[in-house]
Amino acid sequence: MIVLDYFPKNKDRFLRLIEFCKEVLDICSDLGLSPILNGSLAVFAYTKDRNMIVNDVDLACSEQEFPKIISALEERSIRYKLKEWHVLQIWKDDLKVELDSLEYWYKDLSTVGETLQIDNHRINMVSLKNLQEFYQRGMKETAAKMEDNERRKYEALKGKYETLEKVKD
Repeated sequence: MIVLDYFPKNKDRFLRLIEFCKEVLDICSDLGLSPILNGSLAVFAYTKDRNMIVNDVDLACSEQEFPKIISALEERSIRYKLKEWHVLQIWKDDLKVELDSLEYWYKDLSTVGETLQIDNHRINMVSLKNLQEFYQRGMKETAAKMEDNERRKYEALKGKYETLEKVKD
């Protein structure tokens, strides 16, 4: 188990983001769902790189659960956007938690990995190996496009991937 008791470079925003993430996790728990952590927060948890900036939280669950989650969000007047790329974005002010489709984004990757503890919340997290694979795939896909916007995405993915590569299993 990894205990999150350290902060990235953007500590103030990060603390607000974590509180919002816990709110989303509580909604999922009320629905009997246990999303899987991936993305920047998982990279940060594995690397403990305090120079990182974590701007959002990426979770994954079955896309079939999106309607239940949307209904719960609407009951609580929480803003959301269902995106065509199999992602449910959940917003609070300038904070964003994304729920990715397990079936689409992780169809051939195992989601069995580590557990991250944040205060009294425990979140299942993809393994270091599969997180590295996920970022490597993202780099390859983005590199094929390489327009200005895609180039920035590629550099961000590459930076996270290279940071992950430094972590010992």
